[in-house]
Amino acid sequence: MDVASIKAGPATGWDDGGQKVDPAKLKCSQTASDPTRGITDTQITVGGLAYLTSASGASMSGAEAGAKARFARANAEGGVNGRKINYVGTLDDGNDPARTSSQAKVLVEQKKIFASVPLLTTNASYLDTFCNETVPYFGWGINSGFCNSSLGFGITGCLIAGKDVKSSTNYGLLINALFGGNGSGKTVALVGNDDDTARAGVDAIGRQLKAVGIKVVYSKTPVPDAGLSDAAPIVNGIMTADGGAPPDVLIYGTDFNATLKLTEALKAAGFKGKNLNAVGYDPRLAAAKLPGLEGSYTSLQWAPGSDTAVPGIKQMVSDIRKYTPGTVLSLPTMAGYWSADMFLAAAKKAGRDLTLTSLLKLMNNNYSYSVDGALAETRWPLNHLVSNPCFSLVQLNGSKYDITVPLSCGSFLKS
Repeated sequence: MDVASIKAGPATGWDDGGQKVDPAKLKCSQTASDPTRGITDTQITVGGLAYLTSASGASMSGAEAGAKARFARANAEGGVNGRKINYVGTLDDGNDPARTSSQAKVLVEQKKIFASVPLLTTNASYLDTFCNETVPYFGWGINSGFCNSSLGFGITGCLIAGKDVKSSTNYGLLINALFGGNGSGKTVALVGNDDDTARAGVDAIGRQLKAVGIKVVYSKTPVPDAGLSDAAPIVNGIMTADGGAPPDVLIYGTDFNATLKLTEALKAAGFKGKNLNAVGYDPRLAAAKLPGLEGSYTSLQWAPGSDTAVPGIKQMVSDIRKYTPGTVLSLPTMAGYWSADMFLAAAKKAGRDLTLTSLLKLMNNNYSYSVDGALAETRWPLNHLVSNPCFSLVQLNGSKYDITVPLSCGSFLKS
């Protein structure tokens, strides 16, 4: 397949390539021993888990404010089928697997949560506790716990698909978008953090690119989670990766601080290719006019927050301004908001007789969720194994982000 032949489609109705998932074969498919944990006649208790701080300085700070704003509007409108949301906040795991595990126990044993919302961690150390206690969790599927588990509902599905699932056209479409619709003949380098999540992510992206005929000339994960002190060895490797020359595109699977440092170092080394990251969208970056990120592209898995012509985005911005004023509309903020919205939609559809059993039966039986023009469709149980093949693309130009591609979806390859 030549990459130029693939085309983007709408944010719903994407082709699943014929993939099927039996929910009974997923991990954590047991029936809850206490199906009404966290529920009373008047409230539903939920709490989040995220790395709000980390050793490298990168974080998901803002996720709790996004969720709080969405829950606040739900409560102002009367709650979910007569029950108010008792949001006990989002606990910080410090990007430390041991702390992730201990904080998960706090949420279940002390806070008595019905579900974890939002969940944005880089590791899946929460899984033993959440699986044993049958705790559904809703968040950004950036860790392996969102994959092959009947309890994990990522707003874009499982982002770390295994090698036995079909590839999507997502990254091929992104490469096309960088080159006016035709990425044929372009070469790509992939760089990531030195952790299991990044390794799996880089591997999955590489498979996607190769499936549509894109040559990957560099694929490594050498960036320490504690922070990048010396970018020179990585830069040297990238600048000579394509037969002694640099690649046409560098895709970053790194945290924000490492992404910024590598982008600046590559620019200083004379890199003229395209920089594509997943962390560079934040109004504060545009306002700061960081020269290192000028011209860089960021792929989002939902519509950018600046696109307030979309009703769902306009509502999100309004909620955050009203209920958590002063909150920056960053990627973590939006992820927290959409995680809460996803949970609320499912809980409402489950009805007044909501239990853990009824919620999971509903969601794992041909359930779908989307927000028109704002958040692309996910389907369950399929998206326990794969992400949706959807994205938007922006470019930082001066003090603003230009939308290169509005929210769109690719498809899964049938072979």
